[in-house]
Amino acid sequence: MEEYIYCKACGYIMAKSHFTGRCPACGIPGEALFEAYTKQLSPGRRFLLDQHIHPIAVHFPQVLILITLLLPLIALVIGNPLREQLQIVAMLAIFVLPLTVLGGICTGLFDGRLRFRRVTTPLLVRKIIASVILQLLSLIILGVYLSSGFSGNAVWIIAALSAVGTACSIYLGRTGATMFSSFLPG
Repeated sequence: MEEYIYCKACGYIMAKSHFTGRCPACGIPGEALFEAYTKQLSPGRRFLLDQHIHPIAVHFPQVLILITLLLPLIALVIGNPLREQLQIVAMLAIFVLPLTVLGGICTGLFDGRLRFRRVTTPLLVRKIIASVILQLLSLIILGVYLSSGFSGNAVWIIAALSAVGTACSIYLGRTGATMFSSFLPG
């Protein structure tokens, strides 16, 4: 069974195995500020947290940003009719990506509020900033596609923006993984 600890400074609770010597919520260093904790969640909060709404929602933009990166580049080296089919799939991903990123942001805010009662902890603020950057990138990718399709340098611009978006997704995923079993009591 997983052991939990909590920060005496801010009340942040996390799995002991995720502790890195510093509270991810308030940033205070030191093991002396952490004590053992036994989970105590209201049934309603427990039910909502156990649905894993946000972790599920963020998989959609992660897959779509990779599609917008890889398929247009693969289409450059493959002949028709497969090229056209890859471009159609990439186009659909480009159109859906901003909506799925927005869904990830909304579920992240809900999850952050549910877990920590606020979304202003340093860790969540960094995730929000990275999410907004990913949202802006997804809209710029859509704008580039709408203005040029996959012609000329547009493929390379879309690929570059998608690579930066992929880096944002990786950062968000790795950061989120450290918070998966963290919450505030109540």
